[in-house]
Amino acid sequence: MRTFVIGLGRAGAGLHIPILTRIREGGGPILVFDPAVESGDLPPGVVSVPSIERAARSLDPAGAVTHLCTPPGSRSALLDELATAGFRRFVLEKPIATNDRELRRIVRLRARNGLRFAVVAPWLAAALTGKLARIVRDGTLGALRAITVHQHKPRFHRSLTTSGHPTAFDVEIPHAIPVVLRLAGPAELTAAKWRTLSCEEGTIPRLGGASLTLEHHSGVRTELVSDLTSPIRERRMRLEFAEGTVTADYPVGEDDDHAQLTVTTGGPSEHRAFRDDALTAFFVGTYRRFGRPSTDTEHLDFALHCETVRLLSEAKSRCATIPVQSRAEPQYAR
Repeated sequence: MRTFVIGLGRAGAGLHIPILTRIREGGGPILVFDPAVESGDLPPGVVSVPSIERAARSLDPAGAVTHLCTPPGSRSALLDELATAGFRRFVLEKPIATNDRELRRIVRLRARNGLRFAVVAPWLAAALTGKLARIVRDGTLGALRAITVHQHKPRFHRSLTTSGHPTAFDVEIPHAIPVVLRLAGPAELTAAKWRTLSCEEGTIPRLGGASLTLEHHSGVRTELVSDLTSPIRERRMRLEFAEGTVTADYPVGEDDDHAQLTVTTGGPSEHRAFRDDALTAFFVGTYRRFGRPSTDTEHLDFALHCETVRLLSEAKSRCATIPVQSRAEPQYAR
């Protein structure tokens, strides 16, 4: 399958293209397009095109996979344009949308045009998540009672220089919500808050950090906390069971793709560290799925991400007491 990447920002140029150039075998060059960014030096096998129309003439749009690495707040218009040009298979950066209204537009476009979506969800594709799911399913530690998620990293520079993610709810937390929903089942939001990012260069409301609490229908309680001013990087999920605890540490950067799992049951803890290149696994699995007819699993995955947007949208509504700072949003991600 041919590949078309829209958006040459951090996601497109920094993550998608390097992995795609490594895992794709043949199929012609990767086409890329972003009117807001100079393409610069592209790696071998990657070709810039000046428009969506040119891309549609350069490949079979119905047989291509289009990676939408653009801001989540303005995707429906772009998807409409791409669907009109004949594109049908899409890899969407998380979250699908930043509010319910944009999500409804995307859902209608998907149904009307028969579009297929895969939302970038490396945590769902991670081997670490698979191990957590087996522990929950097997019941070896008893019933799951609570989940705590910490997603911390310093994000001053990107928050000050870009505007693709309007709140801290749109940065790290979308990685974790689909996972906790898969582990503990459907949930309702019971609490949410965000913090302002402050430094010598300026102050940005809603981008300093965010937290929310979920009450799952299964009785499990989940607390998610993301600090985007933390000097320390951390992506940790702690599961509390009736007869023990499990601590899962996801890789925190490109320089090391190892995950860690610690199981404690009262005696000495059992600790494992292992390679877990989840984003590569996600892309490989996505292209394999797109090479076959759509399945119920694909529809269930999309529904899971729609539920993630619903919970995040409700969290933002609860926190909407800080005036929105006027900042120009680029047409595409940077």
